Parts: sequence; structure tokens; C-alpha cells
Amino acid sequence: MTSVVFGVRGLLPVSVAQSVTNLATQKSQAGEGELNADFLEDERRSVTASHKWRMVIAYEGTRYSGWQYQSSPPTVQCIVEKALTKVMKLDRKELGLVGASRTDKGVHAWGQVAHFLTPFNYTALDDVHAAVNGVLPDDIRVRELSPAVPEFHARFSVESKVYHYKIYNDAVMDPLQRNYAFHCTYRLNPAAMKEAARHFVGQHDFSAFANVSRNDRVTNPVKSIYRCEVVELVSI
Repeated sequence: MTSVVFGVRGLLPVSVAQSVTNLATQKSQAGEGELNADFLEDERRSVTASHKWRMVIAYEGTRYSGWQYQSSPPTVQCIVEKALTKVMKLDRKELGLVGASRTDKGVHAWGQVAHFLTPFNYTALDDVHAAVNGVLPDDIRVRELSPAVPEFHARFSVESKVYHYKIYNDAVMDPLQRNYAFHCTYRLNPAAMKEAARHFVGQHDFSAFANVSRNDRVTNPVKSIYRCEVVELVSI
């Protein structure tokens, strides 16, 4: 099996990051980022909700239609919001749950960062953390729950993201890998792929991949890819 690893600094346009993604990990820390309608809406909520909380979420995304909220078919954000609503006794508009980025149907994550708001404080988070995981389904877990500074934003404070694209290269697909890898039947050339991967590293203009239909598109389409590796994995 071949694994392609991208390390991206900056906000990579969604259409690039999710073409065949089967595993995504994201790192998000407080910092500066571009302002848009989502950020301003979050700031308006912060006026009435004085406490912000940061979560790191892992999920097996096979049965979900990505992260972004929609009630049917279910998405990860929808399920997490329902759990938070039940534990916090707040509605989804009050919580204002925001994820670091959207994902496509079937995408998995080990470190999807998100934040939400509450009008009250928690001095001990262990019980809250356990309660949220207690009402989530087995394929979604909040790995970390911590207080965040008011300036933190799960999307606009992102410093970097890491994406894994797994390719199962064989005539017959391993049924145990079907939800975690893209099946490619013709023989790939790992040496050529490794050579080509070097050309992804560096700064590139992703304007062609931006969603021009949205008014809040990222103002700077130039992003840095600081790592792109092709790794051959031994099948068990």
C-alpha cells in the first residue's frame, strides 16, 4: 500500500485537500488569520457567550457525509452538536460550533480541531469531557477539551494541517482496507511518485481551486506546502 503525506502551512483550499482523502489530522493554535463572515459571526456570539472551548476530535467517517452541518444525511458536526446540546443544555446557535475545515463524505480524522461557546464557565472539565463522549457514538470521540482564549478561532487560527492519502495498489482490494484507502488496480511507480512529490513542496497559488461562489473566500490564495512524501507500506 502507498501512503501520500501532505504537510500544508496555511489554509489549503478544500477542493485540493479532499479529493481522495481518507485520513486527516489537523493542528490548530491561537494566532492571526483572515477575517470573513464566519469569523465576524463568531465574534458577535462572543459578546454574549463569555467562555470559549477548544476540542480535538477524532472520528471514523465512513457513515458520515463529512464534517459540515446538515441534518440528513448525518454529518460529524451535527452529531457533535447534538451531544454538546444535551450536555450543555444550549441550542446549536448558542454553542456556535466551528470546525477547522470541512471534509468530504467518508473522510476520517485524528485531530479535527473545533471550538464552541458557553455563557458559563467550567472549573473542572474532566466530568464534562466524559459526559460528551458518553453520549457520542463509538465512531466519534473528543480527544481533548480545554479552555481557549477569546481570540482563538478553530478555522482562522490554523497554523498548519497534515493530510494522509492512502492508496491500495493491487488487483484485488483488501476488504479490511476498503474504508481507509483508495483502490488503484494498475501498477503504480513509487519512484516516479516520490520524484513528482518534490515539486509540490514550496509556495503555490491555489486560486484555481478556490470556491468563487462564496463571498468570504480566503484573501491570500498563496499557500506553503512544506512536506510531501510518498511512503510504501507493507500489507499484512
